[in-house]
Amino acid sequence: MTVNFRSFSRAALSALALCALQCSVAADEAGASQLITQRSEGALTLEGVPEADALDAAKLRPYLEARPGAVFDWLPQGNGVLIGARFGSTQQLHVVRTAMGARTQISFEKEPITSAISNRNSQYPSLIYAKDFGGNEQFQLFRFNLVTNQVTELTNNPEARHTSAVFFPDGVRYAFSKTDASARYSICTGSIESPGQHQCIDQGKEAFYPQDVSPDGKRMLVLRTRSITQNTLLELELSSKKLRALTPEKDTASYGARYSLDGNSVWFLSDMGEQYQQLYRRSLTASAKPEAVLPPTNGDIEEFSLSGDESQLAVNLNRDGSSDVAIFDLAARKAGEAPPLLQRANSGNSVISRLSFHPSQNRLLLQLSSAQSLNDAYVLDVDSGRMERYTQHEAGGLNAADFIIPSRIQYTGGKGAKIHNVQAFLYLPQAIKAGEKVPSLLLLHGGPESQARPQFDAWVQFLVRELRIAVIAPNVRGSSGYGRKFLSMDNGLLRQDAVDDLGSLLDWIQSKPSETPALGDPEAGSSEAQYLDPQRIALMGGSYGGFMTLAGMVNFSPRLKAGISIVGVSDFTSFLKNTSAYRRDLRRVEYGDERDAKTRAFFDQISPLKNASQIRVPLFVIQGANDPRVPASEAQQIAAAVRGNGVMVWTMTAADEGHGFRKRANVDRMRLAVAAFLRQNLSAPATALAPAAVR
Repeated sequence: MTVNFRSFSRAALSALALCALQCSVAADEAGASQLITQRSEGALTLEGVPEADALDAAKLRPYLEARPGAVFDWLPQGNGVLIGARFGSTQQLHVVRTAMGARTQISFEKEPITSAISNRNSQYPSLIYAKDFGGNEQFQLFRFNLVTNQVTELTNNPEARHTSAVFFPDGVRYAFSKTDASARYSICTGSIESPGQHQCIDQGKEAFYPQDVSPDGKRMLVLRTRSITQNTLLELELSSKKLRALTPEKDTASYGARYSLDGNSVWFLSDMGEQYQQLYRRSLTASAKPEAVLPPTNGDIEEFSLSGDESQLAVNLNRDGSSDVAIFDLAARKAGEAPPLLQRANSGNSVISRLSFHPSQNRLLLQLSSAQSLNDAYVLDVDSGRMERYTQHEAGGLNAADFIIPSRIQYTGGKGAKIHNVQAFLYLPQAIKAGEKVPSLLLLHGGPESQARPQFDAWVQFLVRELRIAVIAPNVRGSSGYGRKFLSMDNGLLRQDAVDDLGSLLDWIQSKPSETPALGDPEAGSSEAQYLDPQRIALMGGSYGGFMTLAGMVNFSPRLKAGISIVGVSDFTSFLKNTSAYRRDLRRVEYGDERDAKTRAFFDQISPLKNASQIRVPLFVIQGANDPRVPASEAQQIAAAVRGNGVMVWTMTAADEGHGFRKRANVDRMRLAVAAFLRQNLSAPATALAPAAVR
């Protein structure tokens, strides 16, 4: 509820005094005030957000009941797969023994489990999973015994973060990366026979992560990460603690390394300073150089998997956001030649991930996600070519086959530094009538190095099918998947160029004819943008996408109706000052160093907080109180500043969440509030605002 003090009665002012602890006041444009009511719902604190609407809740409920899964790994003996699924409030671990068999839940934690690895030594059937508390990302490691169902705590230091666990080949020892409160990294090893006792090798303040352990257990592959385009693969000799680089230490990004069966060479992914990430093999002799395994691809090889005997190789290629999986016969490879192709599977409008060969068979586990597939597990028998579906996660009672598949669009982005191949995915409502135009929501991804892809998203389907809002998910410069050059085009002082790409997308929407035929009419032409209402556009994004939302509102408010920032950066200077110490230097490589005077001046120039007076349309700010990446102060300061414009601002803060919402009750209420916000602000054409807000 918003109340104007100019029409406030003496009785109302007396009532106001009684709720002083639950209310906050912000100045409006005329220097008077708005009353911002605050209330609690469970773990949520809401300001300005209305009570839940029963009709919206009824429409939204089946979409919220959709349960996409996650594929983690084969079970240690290969007698089933390990997946993540949600039947209660959070995602937990489940086992599926046969194709389309029962899902047996094996973890029952209060917090969600988002990562787990199997022990490939079948003598010790177990797994390690990670869990944080309230979204604080201070992950602790736990071992689950698949025979006794016993859970053993491996780490117990709430001031440290433990990630990237790997098992030794003996199945008894394990390794992980530890980051302490002072942001120092260590590579630690331990034994399942002595849980909680670890030997750690201090690596300083550069990020180090284990990748694999040699067959003899004496060496380890580790990744040193300086930025998304600067990752060096190294080998650590455990006894001497000596490191040696296996890939160039500058201008190269390397990932996903593993030892060969004999331990004399290593397989890994790297861009080697080129445009796209490829698969390499390198002998571990001192003078050896990396050799490409396959001919160059026009796209990133995102992951690979080797069969247990190294006779077959599976790779996953990113083609403009979709996946192309190929399997090669390494046993038939001749010296100096690429291995023969066994099978190829183009997923169309789908994303494939989590490739993993069976421990002893030529069977490939994978996760497939599309607009109509809820991150399901499949197993491909390489010898027969037969694909078995292992899971079919429920779509909340809806028919997933009816969900809308996005189309790809392409437009020219930027101003001074124009590029001609900015891509986006467009979800368009069905059965648009002649003359009808639908509103648009531009869904902006985070990272900034992430990529919008045609994956399953029940929330997007609700917006398009029930609210009849077109959703456009762009990949502006700085997104991954389009080459190293494109990935770096927003770095440092180039940040505004990415915002300009957003403006170019608004141009694309707003330059179409005013009258349109019915969707599907043979005379309609080829451009789907003609069905979009140029007067009804909103922005929404999380993390860096939240910054893009706020920056878009600063730059283009007269062309927008509203914006929704979820755990978004509102000022890079304050963000870098307050983000977790272990992330600070990594983020400085991407955004720039706020300690440099020129960079800080640029941050001030593009800061949504310092330019908040230009935000003239309603804003919804959503935040997890325990966020270690983008602190809650980023949300608080932008909400207060925009309210100072006399602009409507809703806020939602979760006391038990971090960088985004993961608990069912919080996610449900957030979605319902966002639906109300969009329905309220996209229901009528935009009105013109003062020219001063135009950039």
